[in-house]
Amino acid sequence: MKRGIYILSLILLISNLAMAQFIGKDGVSKALFYLQKSELDSAKKYIDEAALNEEENKLAKTWYYKGFVYKELYKNKEKDDKNSTYRLEAISALENLLQIDTVKEFTESASKMLNYLASTLYNDAARSLTPQHYEEAQSNYAKYKSTMLLTNPELNFDAQDVKFKLALASMLNQHAEQENKLDSINVHKIKSIYEDVLAIDADNGSSNYNIGILYYNEAASIINNMDYDMDLESLDKLQDVCVGLFHKSEPYMLKSYELKWNLKETLLGLVNIYHGLNDLEKEAFYKKELEALNDKND
Repeated sequence: MKRGIYILSLILLISNLAMAQFIGKDGVSKALFYLQKSELDSAKKYIDEAALNEEENKLAKTWYYKGFVYKELYKNKEKDDKNSTYRLEAISALENLLQIDTVKEFTESASKMLNYLASTLYNDAARSLTPQHYEEAQSNYAKYKSTMLLTNPELNFDAQDVKFKLALASMLNQHAEQENKLDSINVHKIKSIYEDVLAIDADNGSSNYNIGILYYNEAASIINNMDYDMDLESLDKLQDVCVGLFHKSEPYMLKSYELKWNLKETLLGLVNIYHGLNDLEKEAFYKKELEALNDKND
């Protein structure tokens, strides 16, 4: 019995020695050994050592496997963390790889990993479009774009930028209205997002309409809250502010009308703008158009 135990111990010892010799002494080999055993923490320890080693950190495979290990750590431990450090470390490692992988040995596989990690950033950005987390959404969306550009520097994000910014502005606008917090600070913030959209697509109907409405609503709010017992000088100043806001609203609403965007509401907006500007001729023109549209829809 003792002889059997001794032989078994000897076999295990020889196997362990052979395995130790097979693994190799470099950090990448050790990391791969533990990676194959799905022991990610141990794999992380040795791949981190390799990345700090003066010789190993010059090798493309070091950064490829660091990216791979950290990608797996993200999937296993931080998939629900929208600010995952493992994900960012994986992207950084793969970016280093692309810079030194001159023979393109790992580039194709690394590109697939980067596209996957970018998709998780985009999804997290979309899920964070809430009043409490929208800054996090903006940050993750920016990281999504920079990650995608690593594999395809010629990518054009205009369509996605417009979609994201419209969703962001709409969410902020609805929240501010619901909470009665559509003050000058929030109006400026929302307006600037719509203006960013127009910088990409000047014919975007939604942005033109909503900027026009924001200016109009500012004027309407002043009028509705005006104290008509104030002195004439103060009253004139407020009226001048309202006239200025109506004039600012006008070109955006006219563009929305040209684009036939949300036409009924646009026509109603133009009627009210020209009423506020005391332009009876234009008020009557757009009022007639609105009535014709209503008759057509009846």
